[in-house]
Amino acid sequence: MIEQVKGTQNITEDNALKYLHIQNLFNKKFFDYGYQYIQTPLLEYKELFDKSIGESSEIVTKQMYELIDKGGRELVLRPEGTSSIVRYHAEFNKDLTKKYSYFGSMFRYENPQKNRYREFNQAGVEIVGLIDIYSDFQIINDSFNFINELIPKTKLSINTIGSISDRKEYIKVLYEYFHKNIDKLSQDSIDKLENNTLRILDSNNPDDSEVIINAPNISEYINENSKNNFSKLLELLDSANIEYNIDNSLVRGLDYYNDLTFEFTTSENVIVGGGGRYDNLAEILSLGKFNGVGVAFGVERIMNSIPIPENSSKYYLLGTDVNKITKYSKELDKHNINYNKPSRLTKENSQFKEAKNQNAMYLINTDEDTIKNLITNETEKFNIEVILEHKWTIR
Repeated sequence: MIEQVKGTQNITEDNALKYLHIQNLFNKKFFDYGYQYIQTPLLEYKELFDKSIGESSEIVTKQMYELIDKGGRELVLRPEGTSSIVRYHAEFNKDLTKKYSYFGSMFRYENPQKNRYREFNQAGVEIVGLIDIYSDFQIINDSFNFINELIPKTKLSINTIGSISDRKEYIKVLYEYFHKNIDKLSQDSIDKLENNTLRILDSNNPDDSEVIINAPNISEYINENSKNNFSKLLELLDSANIEYNIDNSLVRGLDYYNDLTFEFTTSENVIVGGGGRYDNLAEILSLGKFNGVGVAFGVERIMNSIPIPENSSKYYLLGTDVNKITKYSKELDKHNINYNKPSRLTKENSQFKEAKNQNAMYLINTDEDTIKNLITNETEKFNIEVILEHKWTIR
């Protein structure tokens, strides 16, 4: 038997309801905020991520799905969304400042575990072009509002990691420190020491905790301009009543970040999203010189942190006459009312069971021209005004 590929998932039933709820809210929220939705290709040239993420990074060396097409071109399934957005912006909107949103699959060959798949979904937003401190604030403010509507009491952690040169200097100091304490590191952290030093700070391994706690603090290596910009950003967050925690250990794993980094964490300590500033990414990719700031949310992590949303199709059309079912369907469609109807014309008892299985609240019997509240068992003559006036409610 041909089985499902390891590390992938079928999003069905309750998870499908969660997925669609997240996607619908994301699309509506960021459309209202003025972001342009974009769907970039799943396939990109390998060079894009070699340059953006770094050829020596764990994502590039171990996790990318690579292929060579019939023309001999090196391609990959995209492992993250930001680089594709920057590539698109340089190609089509280079001289503009644009706000983008995206929602879709990413691919990394990782060890599958809870909240971590080899094919996973990201929802992200980016502001790319000529940006300033207000752009940083706008990304945080908009994404904070979005995630807290889905998961109330989600917390914001924030940090400044200084300029690219500040970061390089810090990595040197950090490398020397970890190398001196290599006997106290876990094997996983030792493996990251040469090419992914910063990621050691993200370790949850108890063997690393003492060394990480006593590690040099990045705040000691940040230039004055970055510190001043960070203070201005915090003032904007204060004025918007957005609570935050300054976390000096928050550096984010991707090499293209500078200055601003931030994460969103639920009350259950699940990191559901994160992002930052990337002023040099376009230059790294040889695509020109423009800035960017963005955030990406892990859709699966959000799905595991929210309840099953209420089924929006509260009404179920029951009947045995195709013409009558069609007549009622047109009436409900005309008023933009969500409903379900029989998947096939069976006996009414079978349709009633289907309605219950779909968690319908109201049963519209097209044969008898009645509407029944399945919670209270009240029945009365069907009238579209009954629905429009919200007379039928759960008691």
